Amino acid sequence: MLARYLTRMKVISVIGLKGGSGKTSTAVPLAYYASQLGPTALLDLDPTPSASQWVNAADLLSERLACERLGIEHLSQSIRGIRDSGQVDWVVIDTPPVARDVVMSAAGEADLAVIPVHMGSGDLAQLAQTLHLMELPRRLNPGLPILVVLNHTGTAPAITRQTREAIEADGEVQRLGVTVATTDIPFRAMYSVAKGQKPGVKWWHYENLWTEVKGML
Repeated sequence: MLARYLTRMKVISVIGLKGGSGKTSTAVPLAYYASQLGPTALLDLDPTPSASQWVNAADLLSERLACERLGIEHLSQSIRGIRDSGQVDWVVIDTPPVARDVVMSAAGEADLAVIPVHMGSGDLAQLAQTLHLMELPRRLNPGLPILVVLNHTGTAPAITRQTREAIEADGEVQRLGVTVATTDIPFRAMYSVAKGQKPGVKWWHYENLWTEVKGML
């Protein structure tokens, strides 16, 4: 029985060097939707710590969704402990900005790396740097899938289209086999003030993103 759980648990790391790209606003809904399918642990590596504050304010903690704050030095040990418990199906890791060691460590633990890219905020240059950091995790896990999510889209469709095309045409993206999510996260008032709110029926963009994420694992 334990062996079945050990092979089933999946780790999703939401990473990126750029602050304000939408890592926490991606990680928390993914953890919430994952918890609808099975026991989920949200690991908050951000010193701020906005993910922990969000799930507490929205009263999301339950038997199906736990949240733990920890430093990067404790990540591997925590993942091992969760995996060995055989009681968790999904782990979602939220990471801070401008932390190269955290990006590499979180990606090294992942079954899927998710990189949000914010429209019009200079994230493309940071995406290239984040992808460069994938070299070591990819050597340890050659099959590690990477999913780029376009965030705050919709206000300028042409820019969104051009950004998607530029990412998909990038040589590093193609070499690493990076996937750009079909689901864009548009700029919406309810998303921009989402922290502290429980994902609801109108959050269908994040629910669709979760469907894509789940399909890659």
